[in-house]
Amino acid sequence: MKRAAIALILVLSACTGGGTSSDGDSGTALEPTTPSPTTTVRSDDPASTVPETTSTTIITGNAKFVIGSVVFGEGGTIEVGNLGPDAGDLTGFWIAIHPYYLEIPSVVIAPGKAIIISIAEDADPELVIPAADLLPTLKSGSGEIGLYSSGGFGDPDAIVDYVEWGSTGHTRSNVAIQAGLWPEDEAIVIDGSATGLTAGDRSEPGPQGWSVTSP
Repeated sequence: MKRAAIALILVLSACTGGGTSSDGDSGTALEPTTPSPTTTVRSDDPASTVPETTSTTIITGNAKFVIGSVVFGEGGTIEVGNLGPDAGDLTGFWIAIHPYYLEIPSVVIAPGKAIIISIAEDADPELVIPAADLLPTLKSGSGEIGLYSSGGFGDPDAIVDYVEWGSTGHTRSNVAIQAGLWPEDEAIVIDGSATGLTAGDRSEPGPQGWSVTSP
């Protein structure tokens, strides 16, 4: 199992945007915001395994962190946004795409805003969070992404958002089902021509909250 972790301190604008509803359930598109890195430390230890728990203290207030969009391919991206009424801190959060695990840099996201994680080799760290070689290329045929508040990847209390496409039964799908974040035996219907996924109304879990983007 490959463990990939980045520690990166970023400060983002705390201004409100996006027209997010006060209860956090919104179909309004998130607005990407530019990270402003101040310190970067990268640590890779391919020989180690991912721990089942982390000791990081998470302070999020009334933030609601979600996966906002997915772009497939070698230049793929994952958008992580905040649909809650308050700004929130992503310190200690992880992206899980078994067997790859990325600890998201320390970053505060304002309501209605989002950060972009890019898998592209030439990703600009002034615009996105680079994750080349730390996360796999996202395939249009089938896949999953889990967003976790800690490294407890088998814990339903740690997973905060999830998306599965193409087929069911991926590694973290049972955790998402137990957490009530994804319905059993359901996946977003997709074909090989799709370029990505975009989240819509997230008030109910499952494929109906997502749309497929095509060329």
